[in-house]
Amino acid sequence: MLLAFLINACTSGDNPVPLEITDAKLKDYHVISIAFDSKGTAWLGTLGQGLIRHSGNSIAVFDSTNSILTKAAIWDIEVDKKGNVWLGTDDLVKYDGSKFTRYGSGHYNLPRNAVRSVAVDGANNVWFSAGASRQGGLVKYDGNQFTAFTPDNSQLPGNLIAGIAIDSKNTVWVALNDGVTATSIVRINGSKWDIFGEKELGFNPYYYGNIVVDKNDALLASINYGLSSTMVPGRPQIFRFNGQSSQIIDLPQDDKLVYMTQQVFVDRKNRIWAAFWGDREYGVLQNGKWELKDIDESGGIFAIAQAPDGEIWLGAGKGIYILK
Repeated sequence: MLLAFLINACTSGDNPVPLEITDAKLKDYHVISIAFDSKGTAWLGTLGQGLIRHSGNSIAVFDSTNSILTKAAIWDIEVDKKGNVWLGTDDLVKYDGSKFTRYGSGHYNLPRNAVRSVAVDGANNVWFSAGASRQGGLVKYDGNQFTAFTPDNSQLPGNLIAGIAIDSKNTVWVALNDGVTATSIVRINGSKWDIFGEKELGFNPYYYGNIVVDKNDALLASINYGLSSTMVPGRPQIFRFNGQSSQIIDLPQDDKLVYMTQQVFVDRKNRIWAAFWGDREYGVLQNGKWELKDIDESGGIFAIAQAPDGEIWLGAGKGIYILK
Protein backbone atom coordinates (compact mmCIF):
# COMPACT_ATOMS: atom_id res chain seq x y z
CA MET A 1 0.00 0.00 0.00
CA LEU A 2 1.02 3.61 -0.35
CA LEU A 3 3.28 4.92 2.40
CA ALA A 4 3.11 8.70 2.45
CA PHE A 5 4.65 11.27 4.73
CA LEU A 6 2.20 13.45 6.55
CA ILE A 7 2.69 17.13 5.85
CA ASN A 8 -0.46 18.61 7.33
CA ALA A 9 -1.72 16.27 10.00
CA CYS A 10 -4.41 18.38 11.61
CA THR A 11 -7.27 20.11 9.89
CA SER A 12 -8.99 21.34 13.02
CA GLY A 13 -8.72 25.06 12.28
CA ASP A 14 -6.77 27.74 14.05
CA ASN A 15 -7.86 26.90 17.58
CA PRO A 16 -4.97 27.85 19.88
CA VAL A 17 -3.18 25.15 21.80
CA PRO A 18 -3.87 25.44 25.55
CA LEU A 19 -0.63 26.62 27.13
CA GLU A 20 -1.57 27.49 30.71
CA ILE A 21 -0.53 24.55 32.85
CA THR A 22 -1.35 24.01 36.49
CA ASP A 23 1.14 23.09 39.16
CA ALA A 24 1.39 19.39 39.85
CA LYS A 25 -1.39 17.80 41.87
CA LEU A 26 -1.14 14.46 43.68
CA LYS A 27 2.65 14.62 43.56
CA ASP A 28 3.04 11.43 45.57
CA TYR A 29 1.28 9.37 42.90
CA HIS A 30 2.61 7.87 39.67
CA VAL A 31 -0.35 8.24 37.28
CA ILE A 32 -0.35 5.98 34.20
CA SER A 33 -4.00 6.01 33.06
CA ILE A 34 -6.84 8.55 33.02
CA ALA A 35 -10.54 8.46 32.12
CA PHE A 36 -13.52 10.74 32.71
CA ASP A 37 -17.14 9.95 33.38
CA SER A 38 -20.11 11.93 32.03
CA LYS A 39 -20.14 14.14 35.16
CA GLY A 40 -16.54 15.21 34.62
CA THR A 41 -15.10 13.13 37.44
CA ALA A 42 -11.55 12.04 36.69
CA TRP A 43 -10.50 8.45 37.37
CA LEU A 44 -6.75 8.01 37.67
CA GLY A 45 -4.90 4.72 37.57
CA THR A 46 -1.53 4.48 39.26
CA LEU A 47 1.57 2.34 39.17
CA GLY A 48 0.77 0.23 42.21
CA GLN A 49 -0.88 2.92 44.36
CA GLY A 50 -4.50 2.21 43.58
CA LEU A 51 -7.34 4.08 41.88
CA ILE A 52 -7.95 7.79 42.47
CA ARG A 53 -11.32 9.50 42.08
CA HIS A 54 -10.80 13.24 41.46
CA SER A 55 -13.98 15.32 41.45
CA GLY A 56 -13.50 19.05 41.88
CA ASN A 57 -11.77 19.45 45.23
CA SER A 58 -12.83 15.99 46.38
CA ILE A 59 -10.25 13.21 46.11
CA ALA A 60 -10.67 9.58 47.16
CA VAL A 61 -8.10 6.79 46.88
CA PHE A 62 -9.05 3.12 46.57
CA ASP A 63 -6.19 0.71 47.14
CA SER A 64 -5.34 -2.58 48.84
CA THR A 65 -6.20 -1.15 52.28
CA ASN A 66 -9.84 -0.30 51.56
CA SER A 67 -10.89 -2.27 48.47
CA ILE A 68 -10.29 -5.49 46.54
CA LEU A 69 -7.61 -3.76 44.48
CA THR A 70 -4.10 -5.10 44.87
CA LYS A 71 -0.81 -3.25 44.46
CA ALA A 72 -0.78 -4.11 40.75
CA ALA A 73 -0.55 -1.30 38.19
CA ILE A 74 -3.78 0.02 36.67
CA TRP A 75 -2.76 0.18 33.02
CA ASP A 76 -6.02 1.35 31.49
CA ILE A 77 -9.41 2.78 32.50
CA GLU A 78 -12.70 3.09 30.62
CA VAL A 79 -16.12 4.33 31.77
CA ASP A 80 -19.22 2.81 30.16
CA LYS A 81 -22.59 4.43 29.46
CA LYS A 82 -23.95 3.35 32.83
CA GLY A 83 -21.10 5.01 34.67
CA ASN A 84 -19.29 1.78 35.53
CA VAL A 85 -15.53 2.25 35.76
CA TRP A 86 -13.56 -0.60 34.18
CA LEU A 87 -9.94 -1.14 35.18
CA GLY A 88 -7.27 -3.02 33.29
CA THR A 89 -5.01 -4.34 36.03
CA ASP A 90 -4.02 -7.82 37.30
CA ASP A 91 -7.62 -8.77 36.44
CA LEU A 92 -10.51 -6.98 34.80
CA VAL A 93 -12.10 -4.99 37.65
CA LYS A 94 -15.38 -3.04 37.67
CA TYR A 95 -16.35 -0.27 40.06
CA ASP A 96 -20.04 0.66 39.94
CA GLY A 97 -19.83 3.58 42.35
CA SER A 98 -20.37 1.51 45.47
CA LYS A 99 -18.52 -1.77 45.08
CA PHE A 100 -15.69 -3.38 43.16
CA THR A 101 -16.11 -6.62 41.20
CA ARG A 102 -13.13 -8.66 40.08
CA TYR A 103 -13.30 -10.86 36.95
CA GLY A 104 -10.50 -13.38 37.05
CA SER A 105 -9.27 -15.39 34.08
CA GLY A 106 -11.53 -18.27 35.06
CA HIS A 107 -14.54 -16.19 34.06
CA TYR A 108 -13.43 -16.10 30.43
CA ASN A 109 -11.48 -19.37 30.28
CA LEU A 110 -8.07 -17.95 29.41
CA PRO A 111 -4.77 -18.76 31.08
CA ARG A 112 -3.83 -15.10 31.44
CA ASN A 113 -5.39 -12.37 33.54
CA ALA A 114 -3.01 -9.45 33.00
CA VAL A 115 -5.29 -6.81 31.45
CA ARG A 116 -3.33 -4.03 29.72
CA SER A 117 -6.02 -2.44 27.55
CA VAL A 118 -9.77 -1.86 27.91
CA ALA A 119 -12.31 -0.28 25.52
CA VAL A 120 -16.11 0.06 25.54
CA ASP A 121 -18.08 0.04 22.29
CA GLY A 122 -21.34 1.77 21.41
CA ALA A 123 -23.40 -1.19 22.59
CA ASN A 124 -21.68 -1.06 26.00
CA ASN A 125 -19.67 -4.20 25.30
CA VAL A 126 -16.35 -4.24 27.15
CA TRP A 127 -13.36 -5.34 25.10
CA PHE A 128 -10.13 -6.08 26.90
CA SER A 129 -6.77 -7.75 26.49
CA ALA A 130 -5.90 -10.85 28.48
CA GLY A 131 -2.76 -12.24 26.98
CA ALA A 132 0.99 -12.54 26.86
CA SER A 133 3.42 -14.21 24.51
CA ARG A 134 1.72 -17.33 23.13
CA GLN A 135 -1.01 -17.18 25.79
CA GLY A 136 -4.47 -15.66 25.95
CA GLY A 137 -5.86 -13.06 23.60
CA LEU A 138 -8.80 -10.66 23.21
CA VAL A 139 -12.02 -10.83 25.24
CA LYS A 140 -15.48 -9.31 24.69
CA TYR A 141 -17.89 -9.00 27.63
CA ASP A 142 -21.52 -8.10 26.91
CA GLY A 143 -22.56 -7.91 30.56
CA ASN A 144 -23.63 -11.54 30.65
CA GLN A 145 -21.16 -13.57 28.65
CA PHE A 146 -17.43 -13.49 28.03
CA THR A 147 -16.23 -14.37 24.51
CA ALA A 148 -12.52 -15.04 24.19
CA PHE A 149 -10.66 -14.78 20.88
CA THR A 150 -7.29 -16.47 20.45
CA PRO A 151 -5.22 -17.63 17.46
CA ASP A 152 -6.72 -21.09 18.03
CA ASN A 153 -10.38 -20.13 17.68
CA SER A 154 -10.36 -16.96 15.58
CA GLN A 155 -8.42 -14.94 13.03
CA LEU A 156 -6.47 -13.19 15.79
CA PRO A 157 -2.85 -13.42 14.55
CA GLY A 158 -1.22 -13.36 17.99
CA ASN A 159 -1.78 -13.32 21.74
CA LEU A 160 -0.07 -10.20 23.06
CA ILE A 161 -2.34 -7.18 22.61
CA ALA A 162 -0.78 -3.73 22.90
CA GLY A 163 -3.95 -1.67 22.59
CA ILE A 164 -7.64 -1.56 21.69
CA ALA A 165 -9.53 1.38 20.17
CA ILE A 166 -13.11 1.71 18.95
CA ASP A 167 -14.22 4.25 16.34
CA SER A 168 -17.53 6.04 15.86
CA LYS A 169 -18.80 3.27 13.57
CA ASN A 170 -18.27 0.72 16.34
CA THR A 171 -15.31 -0.83 14.53
CA VAL A 172 -12.85 -2.43 16.93
CA TRP A 173 -9.15 -1.87 16.23
CA VAL A 174 -6.56 -4.05 17.94
CA ALA A 175 -2.75 -3.73 17.88
CA LEU A 176 -0.71 -6.85 18.52
CA ASN A 177 2.91 -7.37 19.49
CA ASP A 178 3.88 -10.98 19.06
CA GLY A 179 7.55 -10.06 19.15
CA VAL A 180 9.85 -7.32 17.95
CA THR A 181 8.83 -6.43 14.35
CA ALA A 182 6.26 -9.26 14.57
CA THR A 183 3.42 -6.77 14.81
CA SER A 184 -0.02 -6.52 13.28
CA ILE A 185 -3.26 -4.56 13.31
CA VAL A 186 -6.69 -6.20 13.40
CA ARG A 187 -9.91 -4.46 12.40
CA ILE A 188 -13.15 -6.11 13.58
CA ASN A 189 -16.42 -4.97 12.08
CA GLY A 190 -19.17 -7.33 13.19
CA SER A 191 -18.18 -10.76 11.93
CA LYS A 192 -15.65 -9.38 9.42
CA TRP A 193 -12.00 -9.40 10.46
CA ASP A 194 -9.22 -7.67 8.51
CA ILE A 195 -5.55 -8.25 9.32
CA PHE A 196 -2.94 -5.61 8.43
CA GLY A 197 0.79 -6.17 8.53
CA GLU A 198 3.89 -4.92 6.76
CA LYS A 199 2.42 -5.41 3.29
CA GLU A 200 -0.70 -3.35 4.00
CA LEU A 201 1.00 -0.67 6.11
CA GLY A 202 3.95 -0.23 3.76
CA PHE A 203 6.49 -0.63 6.57
CA ASN A 204 7.11 -2.90 9.54
CA PRO A 205 6.40 -1.22 12.92
CA TYR A 206 8.97 -2.21 15.53
CA TYR A 207 6.67 -2.61 18.55
CA TYR A 208 3.34 -0.95 19.25
CA GLY A 209 2.81 1.42 22.14
CA ASN A 210 -0.82 2.53 22.27
CA ILE A 211 -3.49 3.14 19.62
CA VAL A 212 -6.33 5.68 19.34
CA VAL A 213 -8.77 6.78 16.63
CA ASP A 214 -9.22 10.30 15.29
CA LYS A 215 -12.39 12.18 14.31
CA ASN A 216 -12.19 10.67 10.81
CA ASP A 217 -12.17 7.14 12.24
CA ALA A 218 -8.56 6.60 11.20
CA LEU A 219 -6.21 4.75 13.51
CA LEU A 220 -3.20 6.44 15.09
CA ALA A 221 -0.49 4.35 16.69
CA SER A 222 2.65 5.06 18.67
CA ILE A 223 5.71 2.89 18.12
CA ASN A 224 7.76 1.84 21.14
CA TYR A 225 11.51 1.25 20.82
CA GLY A 226 12.07 0.44 24.48
CA LEU A 227 13.27 -3.07 23.63
CA SER A 228 15.83 -1.86 21.10
CA SER A 229 19.52 -2.01 21.99
CA THR A 230 20.29 0.93 19.71
CA MET A 231 18.83 4.42 19.77
CA VAL A 232 19.05 6.08 16.36
CA PRO A 233 17.20 9.00 14.72
CA GLY A 234 14.86 8.60 11.79
CA ARG A 235 12.72 5.78 13.11
CA PRO A 236 8.93 6.12 12.66
CA GLN A 237 7.34 7.18 15.95
CA ILE A 238 3.67 7.80 15.14
CA PHE A 239 1.59 6.88 12.12
CA ARG A 240 -1.97 7.11 10.88
CA PHE A 241 -3.72 4.26 9.06
CA ASN A 242 -7.16 4.56 7.45
CA GLY A 243 -7.47 0.94 6.38
CA GLN A 244 -6.00 1.64 2.94
CA SER A 245 -2.80 3.65 3.36
CA SER A 246 -0.38 4.73 6.07
CA GLN A 247 1.02 8.14 6.88
CA ILE A 248 4.12 8.57 9.01
CA ILE A 249 3.77 11.64 11.20
CA ASP A 250 7.09 13.46 11.26
CA LEU A 251 8.49 14.96 14.43
CA PRO A 252 10.73 18.06 14.44
CA GLN A 253 14.25 17.20 13.22
CA ASP A 254 13.57 13.50 13.65
CA ASP A 255 16.27 12.79 11.09
CA LYS A 256 18.76 14.13 13.65
CA LEU A 257 17.12 13.70 17.05
CA VAL A 258 16.25 10.47 18.83
CA TYR A 259 12.66 10.35 20.11
CA MET A 260 11.18 7.80 22.47
CA THR A 261 7.41 8.07 22.12
CA GLN A 262 5.44 6.91 25.14
CA GLN A 263 1.87 7.73 24.22
CA VAL A 264 -0.28 9.22 21.46
CA PHE A 265 -3.67 10.89 21.94
CA VAL A 266 -6.19 12.76 19.76
CA ASP A 267 -8.37 15.45 21.30
CA ARG A 268 -11.84 16.53 20.22
CA LYS A 269 -10.41 19.20 17.90
CA ASN A 270 -8.44 16.43 16.14
CA ARG A 271 -5.12 17.69 17.43
CA ILE A 272 -2.51 15.02 18.02
CA TRP A 273 -0.78 14.91 21.39
CA ALA A 274 2.24 12.79 22.22
CA ALA A 275 4.34 12.04 25.28
CA PHE A 276 8.06 11.39 24.97
CA TRP A 277 11.03 10.37 27.05
CA GLY A 278 13.66 13.09 27.11
CA ASP A 279 14.01 16.85 27.36
CA ARG A 280 10.72 17.49 25.54
CA GLU A 281 8.19 15.45 27.48
CA TYR A 282 5.04 16.18 25.50
CA GLY A 283 3.93 17.90 22.33
CA VAL A 284 0.86 18.81 20.30
CA LEU A 285 0.52 18.84 16.53
CA GLN A 286 -1.85 21.40 15.06
CA ASN A 287 -2.07 22.62 11.48
CA GLY A 288 1.03 20.65 10.54
CA LYS A 289 3.25 22.17 13.25
CA TRP A 290 4.49 20.56 16.45
CA GLU A 291 4.83 22.49 19.68
CA LEU A 292 7.02 20.60 22.14
CA LYS A 293 7.15 21.23 25.89
CA ASP A 294 8.74 19.87 29.01
CA ILE A 295 7.75 20.01 32.68
CA ASP A 296 10.37 20.34 35.39
CA GLU A 297 10.48 17.42 37.83
CA SER A 298 7.40 15.70 36.41
CA GLY A 299 8.93 12.24 36.45
CA GLY A 300 7.83 11.74 32.83
CA ILE A 301 4.41 11.80 31.12
CA PHE A 302 2.60 8.45 30.94
CA ALA A 303 -1.04 9.28 30.16
CA ILE A 304 -2.97 11.94 28.22
CA ALA A 305 -6.74 12.48 28.34
CA GLN A 306 -9.31 15.21 27.74
CA ALA A 307 -11.94 16.25 30.27
CA PRO A 308 -15.53 17.03 29.19
CA ASP A 309 -14.78 20.75 29.61
CA GLY A 310 -11.88 20.51 27.14
CA GLU A 311 -8.98 20.53 29.59
CA ILE A 312 -6.07 18.25 28.74
CA TRP A 313 -4.86 16.15 31.66
CA LEU A 314 -1.35 14.71 31.76
CA GLY A 315 -0.59 11.76 34.03
CA ALA A 316 2.99 11.90 35.26
CA GLY A 317 5.49 10.08 37.43
CA LYS A 318 4.88 12.77 40.03
CA GLY A 319 1.18 13.54 39.88
CA ILE A 320 -1.07 15.17 37.29
CA TYR A 321 -0.87 18.39 35.29
CA ILE A 322 -3.81 20.14 33.66
CA LEU A 323 -3.63 22.28 30.53
CA LYS A 324 -6.38 24.88 30.42
